Amino acid sequence: MRPILFEIFGFPVRSYGLFIAIGFMAGIWLAKWVAARRRPAYVPLIEEFAFTAFISAILGARLWEVTFTWEAYRENLWEIFALWHGGLSIQGAILGGVLAAVWFARSRKISFWDFADTLTPALLLGQAVGRLGACFLNGDAYGKPTNSIFGVVYAPGTPAYEAFGPMPLWPAEVFEGVWDLAIMGLILWLLHRGGLRKGHAFLIFVVLYSLGRFSLEFLRADSLMFMGVKAAQLTSLLLAAGAGVVLLLRSRQQAPLSQ
Repeated sequence: MRPILFEIFGFPVRSYGLFIAIGFMAGIWLAKWVAARRRPAYVPLIEEFAFTAFISAILGARLWEVTFTWEAYRENLWEIFALWHGGLSIQGAILGGVLAAVWFARSRKISFWDFADTLTPALLLGQAVGRLGACFLNGDAYGKPTNSIFGVVYAPGTPAYEAFGPMPLWPAEVFEGVWDLAIMGLILWLLHRGGLRKGHAFLIFVVLYSLGRFSLEFLRADSLMFMGVKAAQLTSLLLAAGAGVVLLLRSRQQAPLSQ
């Protein structure tokens, strides 16, 4: 783990920020690749949407984190803007990105559901790079102590080391990144196979990611809390249930699509 990868003219290049940027750029590339094969008209729209998506995701990620850890920021409000110190929630980023996509689709008079389907693999790729790169190298989103062969001892200077020292921990962020890649592979296969109804790829992602996140939270040691309950588990259950209901309703209302 290397929170600071190297320095350029004395300026530290942090793994957290670098891999978030890499994940974002990789996501744009994948979104355009998917669009070119199923909805070519979306390719220029994705380029147009990219900046809005990035800003909305960062704002959503930070606001989510600050909301559930307000006690840590209330005495030092400037720390809210210190993104280089970490503290970006993936669930908040997803929410911010989805809200931006709803606004963008309406403003361009295109189907939000179809647009979301096209963006879903890219979203998952960005999440995976963020977990496997940014979070793991930075030593956050870590798990509880374990004697398992999968246990990882985090490096000094990381949040995980500050919390537990040289004790093996579950690499919860790595497990989540692998889960993201597995869902991405499934969604790409479903889109390639065709026959999906509009919105199904996106809704399947929400259900599977939420169930995986709910399960992985049992391993996490740095979870955000809400009234004594892990916030991620509560929101994951609500999202999985809500997306599942919408998925069933849309299955009954729509005819299958060829693409």
